Amino acid sequence: MGDVQELTATIKTLIQEGKSGEEIFQFLSPFFRTNPGTEEGIAERLASVPHEAAVKILQCLLKETVKKEVQRTVKRSLYRLKSKGIPVVEMSLDKSQSILRPPQIEPPKGFGTGIDLHGQRMLMLVIPHSGRGWTVMHGMVSDIQGLINFIGEEMTRREFRGFFDDFRKKIPFPIVEMEAFYVGFLFFRAYQLTLEKKGTPPQDYLRLKGEIEGARREFEQPLIYSYLPSDEIAGDERWLNRGGDLLKDDLFVAWGIEEDRIRPYADAITEAQQSKLFLSQDQKEGRFQEVYLKALTEIFSDEMKALYRRRLEETAYIFHQSGKGEEAKTALSVAMDVEKPLNPIRPNVFLLQLVIRSIFTLLSETREKEKREPSMIIKP
Repeated sequence: MGDVQELTATIKTLIQEGKSGEEIFQFLSPFFRTNPGTEEGIAERLASVPHEAAVKILQCLLKETVKKEVQRTVKRSLYRLKSKGIPVVEMSLDKSQSILRPPQIEPPKGFGTGIDLHGQRMLMLVIPHSGRGWTVMHGMVSDIQGLINFIGEEMTRREFRGFFDDFRKKIPFPIVEMEAFYVGFLFFRAYQLTLEKKGTPPQDYLRLKGEIEGARREFEQPLIYSYLPSDEIAGDERWLNRGGDLLKDDLFVAWGIEEDRIRPYADAITEAQQSKLFLSQDQKEGRFQEVYLKALTEIFSDEMKALYRRRLEETAYIFHQSGKGEEAKTALSVAMDVEKPLNPIRPNVFLLQLVIRSIFTLLSETREKEKREPSMIIKP
């Protein structure tokens, strides 16, 4: 969250939501303390935010900072805003006013994992409270069912450290830091989906619903679009062509199409393999391709494509937060291509490889099962 670009985007969002400059500065203060290098970057970026709240943020920063280079950048940005017609009221730099400032409340923290083949993932939202510890909320959400489970508990900072270490060891996916407001948004979406599916939300969620509501914002699109230039990635074929390689990564190693969906196409492949008609290898390969394309057409309805697009977008963010930039761009490129109409000559490489892997995984499992089961044929 300390990244200047991300913080600037958050500032713009908070301004749009009607937050005052003082409130936004209170939000930024912990980041300035833990990552002082962001001060000058934010001060410079605010010159391009023509709003009175930006002026107030800069003035608060000018009053608090003792760094000469930051002060110069702040004054330069204030001058630029003033030249754009934004009112800039002269202020006193009396530092004595801030000596007895109330203790700052730490900003909320968010964490999330990758998504499994069922569309499920773990999320965690941590909200510090002044004088009474932290509220730690964690649970599994599904893009098909909604809230699978949810637990909320109060902890001290020290207790949370131990809990988080144990939590990270127990889950099968890597967990990355995620913008807390986005985690709140994802929890709320899962809650709404639970209600749409006529399910019963977990009691802990209902008990802590107010906490989540206070730590979420609306997001028009997945968080990854705040980090990567989607317009450039969408027009670059090299990322899309690498789509099949994604399935080799640990985040996708368990991905596959459910047995009841893929079984008819696996049976069709078996039939082609065991056909009594003499077929050359090229003819067999042609039959296989027909089966793959049929599976792509019939399995990936518009609803299913939208589901997979979102899963890929969310996974692209996990890649980005894990320092895997190329994988993040590849996943986002594939995601943006998923909802396009099927091109039989050049289908989406990721979906095609997913179909092929799912078919042959099922066939392999079937053969292994047949080997383990005793034959019912009595040998003479």
